[in-house]
Amino acid sequence: MNTVGAPGEVRFRRSRRRTLLYLAAGVLVVMAVAWLTRRLFFGVAGVGPPPQLLVLLLGAVAGYVQAQQQIGLPLLLTEGQIVLTRPGGGSLAIDRDNLVVAEVRGRISPILVLEPADPGRTRPALNRWEWSRSGLWSQSRAQRPYEIRVPLFGLAPRAGRLRAELAGRRRRTTTSVAEEEANPDGRRGRRSARRGRPRS
Repeated sequence: MNTVGAPGEVRFRRSRRRTLLYLAAGVLVVMAVAWLTRRLFFGVAGVGPPPQLLVLLLGAVAGYVQAQQQIGLPLLLTEGQIVLTRPGGGSLAIDRDNLVVAEVRGRISPILVLEPADPGRTRPALNRWEWSRSGLWSQSRAQRPYEIRVPLFGLAPRAGRLRAELAGRRRRTTTSVAEEEANPDGRRGRRSARRGRPRS
């Protein structure tokens, strides 16, 4: 899948390779902590008995399955809207000017948090607690009736790209609104000039 489509569009998806690497790194970290704990407190070297390794492997497999079932992705970001994958399938489109919250939170386990100002303006209309879901990660559960939380586990391009895109577009929108508020007569003047032009 291409990450860049039409001008101003960026597509984000969950990468199977990155998901597996993320889980493998997590298993290695847990094993290293277990080894250090046994060595420092019990004076025993080694990674632990096989049953403990089996639990880690099962946890990694469960994490991978859960990651593949997480809602919200694939995601399309354009100049005017964000299009998500709904919990029951299909897409949910939210205009950028209808978002009161649009940011990526966290570094180690980043998560996209969105909240529309008017849920009735989303396409289709957003229902209360529609995105409330108990998953492997507690931060994936919506904490407000119309809040949307999307875990960015194994995201491609990386979550940093999505964070930068949201921040950059938010700055451009804020600057545009500020310019219009600072010079409202200029915009009316341009409209009057267009109306006053003789037609050829």
